Amino acid sequence: MLLSKKYDADDIISLKISNGDEIVAKFVSETDSAYVLSKPMAVVPSQQGIGLIQAMFSVDPAKELHLAKSHVMIHSHSADGLADHYREVTSGIQLVRKGSLVV
Repeated sequence: MLLSKKYDADDIISLKISNGDEIVAKFVSETDSAYVLSKPMAVVPSQQGIGLIQAMFSVDPAKELHLAKSHVMIHSHSADGLADHYREVTSGIQLVRKGSLVV
């Protein structure tokens, strides 16, 4: 039995797709056959740790994209640190973290 995890609109989720890529995106909605995503970013390793790059360079990044559920192997909410990094990369806004002092 296949169980689907429920996400709310604007949740930041991570999806491992069948070609091995990991995608981080804002969840919009889902249909019976696809996840509707906003601003999908591919996870890439870098010298500073995990980096994010635009998953598709040939489309308007403001458009919602449909990812077929048949191509998704694993999915879950993104870790808080990665979700924060995603929000910074996609919005350009530097987030203030708990315990940090803004001067």
